[in-house]
Amino acid sequence: MPLHEYRLQDLPANGKADLAGREDVLALVEAFYTRAFADPLIGPVFTEVAHMDLAEHLPIMVDFWQTVLFKAGLYKRNALNVHFAIHQQAPLDADRFNRWLALWTETVDGLFAGATAELAKKQAHVIAGSMYRRVSGQRPGSFATITARRAD
Repeated sequence: MPLHEYRLQDLPANGKADLAGREDVLALVEAFYTRAFADPLIGPVFTEVAHMDLAEHLPIMVDFWQTVLFKAGLYKRNALNVHFAIHQQAPLDADRFNRWLALWTETVDGLFAGATAELAKKQAHVIAGSMYRRVSGQRPGSFATITARRAD
């Protein structure tokens, strides 16, 4: 059931439902990228470096997160190669990864609550840490300081 179709009595006490399918993932990804594109730190990476077309990018990212969260098997690309290419043009440093993670976490928390929402935040943390280590030339398993701070 899409997020907008939830009735008040269907929602848990905190007023937020958990991520339950593609429509919910689309709502999350669209809300996140709307914030990310407008963000002064990471927005230019999307708009000026990657020249990303949000309408074209959304279905790809929905496939990615639906695969991550629900094992849908829809995402078949290599996300790491895309980030390596961007990193060559504008270094993706810890501050940028931390900002991405903070915006993602806040967006998830603002829209959803439950086990899958928690998984979305946990997986984002793992993905951000792994991407940062790889693009910065560290070993894939080495420690990197990527936090889940608020975006304020």
